[in-house]
Amino acid sequence: MRISSRAISTLAVTLFISLLSPLSANASAPAKFVFTGSGYGHGVGMSQYGAKGMAMESATSAMILSHFYPGTSLLPGDDTQLIRVNVGHKQRDASLTIKSESGTVTLIRGRFLINRPVPESAVVGSYSGDITISMTSIAGKIEITRSSKLAKFSSLEPDDDWTIRWESETVVTLRTAARNYLLKYGQLNLKRVANDVGPGEMEITTTLRLGDQYLYGLGEVPSSWPEAALDAQAIAARTFALSKLPSIRKACDCHIYSTIRDQNFVGFGKESEPFYGIRWRNAVDRTRNQVIFFEGKPIQSFFFSSSGGMTQNVKDVWGGKLAYLVNRPDTWSVNVAINPRYAKWRREVSQAVMAKAFELKDLVRYQILERSITGSLLKIRGIDSEGREKILTGEQFRSRVALPSTWINLSGVTADGEPEREPPSEQVIEICLDLFRFSQQRREACEQGEILRERP
Repeated sequence: MRISSRAISTLAVTLFISLLSPLSANASAPAKFVFTGSGYGHGVGMSQYGAKGMAMESATSAMILSHFYPGTSLLPGDDTQLIRVNVGHKQRDASLTIKSESGTVTLIRGRFLINRPVPESAVVGSYSGDITISMTSIAGKIEITRSSKLAKFSSLEPDDDWTIRWESETVVTLRTAARNYLLKYGQLNLKRVANDVGPGEMEITTTLRLGDQYLYGLGEVPSSWPEAALDAQAIAARTFALSKLPSIRKACDCHIYSTIRDQNFVGFGKESEPFYGIRWRNAVDRTRNQVIFFEGKPIQSFFFSSSGGMTQNVKDVWGGKLAYLVNRPDTWSVNVAINPRYAKWRREVSQAVMAKAFELKDLVRYQILERSITGSLLKIRGIDSEGREKILTGEQFRSRVALPSTWINLSGVTADGEPEREPPSEQVIEICLDLFRFSQQRREACEQGEILRERP
């Protein structure tokens, strides 16, 4: 039976679930809570394990992208622009060393954009060998110190801005408190960020050509994956980066963050991986200039690791409405053969973490107020021992207690004390049958209730 879009919208309202935790109302706050579920990430856009699964079934990258971003077009687009990537957000300390066997780095006082000439008066010096350049935010300025086993250096006056460049074949290591990077392309810019209190912080950015230098360094999926999945990822990442241009974000002095806040940029370490790194680089080159468009503009091509069987509608996660970010079938994510780590997961969350998440004294019980049509958590209420309550969205709860996803199973408790999964309703099964009307195998899975359920 074909279900209308209006019926689906109505169904989303009727699927609200209010389920109390197994704790009684007068129970004391438990030491921990146990959750099970499926998937990893926010669930909006392309499922990376879904792309892998489709590629394993011989789908092309175009088919994968069309499935997860319906109504879009894959067209040529210019990707030769420069993109500024934040590789150190609000840092107090960082350091840079030369990784390659040979090479030279140049330290420059002031802020100079890439490919722009630098006056000789601004150049502090060029260094090679075992040089370490340390950067510290101190007394409202950025202090640079140079150290080496082979030489001694005088101290430098701190400044608000610094630029570090290196030769084309030089590979450097940037170490920050958050993570380390191998960098071959671009340059570094350091910018002081003033704070109301304390010594302040700095933003560290690198500027790269988007279409190759930046994309080569993305560590979003394993390079050993099927070619079609790698191609789909390269195209989605290129499109996402283009959607971030041309505005510079003041908070990071960048177009884009190097973390999963935007895209996971790891630098030269990705393409230089033994055996497999060249496969990712080839995927970037193979898809050069391919961009996903909707109504003449690059789309906001969000992607994530894996779902609980169906992707999210963007309105259920962040609000708003985008015609190409809607619910899409994703059975591959709940197939343990394809997604062994997150097709099924189990997490224990301590009392302290749960209470902090709900901003309550303690947590005696929780109540599921609303789920999406996919079964993901939309709203949850926490109740403390004094009867006070706090409601969180599914994404807030997932983030605060560090669960892999909002596809959380809380319909009851099994004999051994573990949460059990609620079966999908008849309406959900009907929608499933309609979505998979061209696949007999998956229609049978729908009828057996396996589509939105963890696989054994």
